[in-house]
Amino acid sequence: MARQPSFNPIKEWRNFHQSYEQVIEGEYDLFMPQQSAPLSFDDLKETTRQFQALIADARQMGLKIRAVGSSWSLSRAPATTGWALNTNRLRGRMKIAPGDIDPGYPGTADQKAGLYFFQCGNTVADVNKVIESKGQRRSLFTSGAANGQTIVGATACGTHGSALDFGALHDHIVAIHLIATDDSHFWIERQSRPVMSPAWVAKLGATLKRADDDLFNAAVVSFGSFGIIEAVVIETVPRYLLDTQPGMAPLDENLWKAIGALDFSAHPFFKRGKPYFFQAVINPATDEVLLNANYKRDKDDDREPKYGLTQDPKAIGPGFDALSTVGLILDAFKGLIPAFSQLAAKQLFDTAEKTGTPGEIYGYKAPLLHVASGSVAVALPDARRALETLIQLYKEVGPVPLVLGCRYVRKSPALLAFNKFDIGLMISIDGVDNKSARAYFAAAADRLEAEGIDYTQHWGKVNAYTRKRIDKAYGANVAKWLDARRQVLPDPADRALFDNAYVEERGLAG
Repeated sequence: MARQPSFNPIKEWRNFHQSYEQVIEGEYDLFMPQQSAPLSFDDLKETTRQFQALIADARQMGLKIRAVGSSWSLSRAPATTGWALNTNRLRGRMKIAPGDIDPGYPGTADQKAGLYFFQCGNTVADVNKVIESKGQRRSLFTSGAANGQTIVGATACGTHGSALDFGALHDHIVAIHLIATDDSHFWIERQSRPVMSPAWVAKLGATLKRADDDLFNAAVVSFGSFGIIEAVVIETVPRYLLDTQPGMAPLDENLWKAIGALDFSAHPFFKRGKPYFFQAVINPATDEVLLNANYKRDKDDDREPKYGLTQDPKAIGPGFDALSTVGLILDAFKGLIPAFSQLAAKQLFDTAEKTGTPGEIYGYKAPLLHVASGSVAVALPDARRALETLIQLYKEVGPVPLVLGCRYVRKSPALLAFNKFDIGLMISIDGVDNKSARAYFAAAADRLEAEGIDYTQHWGKVNAYTRKRIDKAYGANVAKWLDARRQVLPDPADRALFDNAYVEERGLAG
C-alpha cells in the first residue's frame, strides 16, 4: 500500500536560514509511494493523485497551499498562510531512454544522451551525485555556490551560477510536470524544443502542452505560483573538472577591467586567461576583493567523486559565495564590519587550489542564521557604474555589515528570469539581517534607478520589487506570464490557492 502524506499541525514555519517566520495551518510531508527501484509510472501517478487530493482539500477548506522544497529561499516566495507541502522526500529520478525521446527533439546526439528526469525533492546535491557518477559521467553546465536547494525550488526562483558563457540553473530545464488543480496536470515543453514522446507523456497521464514557447518560459521561473512542479527533465553536458584558483587583491584599475568588463588580460591573478567560472566578493569598506577563478579541465579522469564536508565548514573554501563569506567572518569576529584583513584571511580563507567536479567544488553549506541577502542584476556595460554606485551608497549609509558578490550569467528565455541581460553581472548584497542592512537593500534599488541603470532583482532573495518595477524590468513579458498562469489555472479560485503575500505585493496575484 502506498504511504500517504503525513500531517504536522504546526502553526509556525521558518525558512532554512531562519531569516523569517510564517504563520501557517500545518505542514504535510509527502513520501515516495514505494521505496523500490526503478521509479515506476505507478509511483508517479500515485504522487500526482496525492498532490491533487491535497489541493482539493485545501480548496474545500478555503486554505492556501504551496510546496516549500528545502525552504532555502531568503525571500518569502515559498511562504503560505495555509498548508506547506514538504516535498523533500520525493526523490525519484531516471535517465531518459532514447526510445522515449520525441523524434522532433532538436538536441545533439550528446544532449540526447544526457537527459534526466528528477522529481521535485531532489536537491542540487542529489542531481550532482546521480549525473557525475562514474557510470554517467555528466555535469551541470553551471551551479550556484551551494547545493542544498531542491532542483525545482532553486530553478523556480531563478537561482544562477557564474559560468561565464552559460545561463542560470533553470536553463538546464527542458520539460516540466505541473500539478495545477485537483483534476488537471500538465507536461509542459517549448514548441521549439519538444523533448518527450507523446506516448511517454500519455503513460504519465498528463496533458501535453507545447503549443508555443511562452507557457514553458513562464512556468519555469514562477516561484510556486502556477501550481506544484512535481518533476523536471534537464539537459546536461559531458563531465568536466574544475581547477580552483582563489586569491585576494585590491580593487585597482586592472582588477576593474576583469570585474567590470570581463577583461582578464591585464591582471596577474588571471595567469591562465579567461576562467570558466568567475566570482569576486568586494568589501566596500576597504576595497579588498576575494577572487575565485575556476578553470575548466575538459580531460576528465576516472574518479568517483567525493561529496559532503569536503572542506572545513569554518573556512572560506573554493566554492565560497558572498553570503557564506560574510556569515563566517561575522561569526568569527563578532560585531565587526566585514573585513578581509590579513588576520581574517589567515584564519578563514582557504587559499589551497583544488580540482574536482562541479558537485565537489560547489558543495555543502551549513545554514547561516540571521543573515540577509539581496541580489540585483545589470547588463555588463553597466557593471562598473552599478558597482561604484553601490559602493558610494555604502559609504553614505555605512558602516553596514555586508559585502558585494559579483557573478556573471548569460541571458535566459524565461519570461521573468533574473538573468535577462545578454551578459549580466549579478551583484549579491549579503550581510547581517539587521536594520542597517535592510535599509541598504531598500536604498540600493532607489539609487540604481536614480542613476538610470536598468536592473532586475533575485526572486529568491530579499528584494524591493513592486509591480511598477517589475513592469519596467520585464515589459510585455509580465502580461505573457500572467496569461500563461491563467492557461493552467483558468479558475480564479484555483489561482487564489497558490497566491501568497509575496506575489500579491508585486501585483502578480489573481
